[in-house]
Amino acid sequence: MPYAARVPQEAVKKRGRPPAGIREAIAAAALQLIEEDGLGRLTTKEVAERAGASEASVYYHFKDKVGLVQAVVELGLEPVREINATEFGRLVDRPLAEGLDEISRAFERFFTRVMPVFAAIQGDAELRQEFGRRMSAQNLGPHRGVEAIAAFLTAQQARGRVRADVDVEAVGLELIGSCFVRTFMSHLLGKPELVPGRERTARALASLLEAHE
Repeated sequence: MPYAARVPQEAVKKRGRPPAGIREAIAAAALQLIEEDGLGRLTTKEVAERAGASEASVYYHFKDKVGLVQAVVELGLEPVREINATEFGRLVDRPLAEGLDEISRAFERFFTRVMPVFAAIQGDAELRQEFGRRMSAQNLGPHRGVEAIAAFLTAQQARGRVRADVDVEAVGLELIGSCFVRTFMSHLLGKPELVPGRERTARALASLLEAHE
């Protein structure tokens, strides 16, 4: 199901100040419009209407179109931030395969949310360059996900659950890549069954990483 279909209606409506906060509602409205009509037809006027806000509010909170698009991507990061902020301590003490599965779930939710946005950005050279510049300036990008997974695996190594010789950063990259491929197959091709599922991948990866006495 596209992420736009899951945005709470009370957060994106025609009139009145959204109870979830005006900034959040504007970002959610922008994501809906990008999924429905593409980035090329995104206007601050229509975003404001969809969010129940003034057009001036869009500029106040996001400065320009690039800032708005970046906020949409950051909205998609919430599943990954949730894992980082609240779940890593618990995941470290769970079986390795379960932890990898939960992390994969978070990244797949992220890719599902932002894939339409990234696809749209690729079609606008000027926006792509400026978006990339701002992401780099804030140290944002896929490498942050690699670092998070590497930290999880390093903690597992300290507990003797993952082999000491494992390159945790390389494993992080591979895991994120598998999440992206599954999301691509599901979102763009509608054929997720053509590649191994998330749980199967987590079990296979865990069997390769686990330390054995």
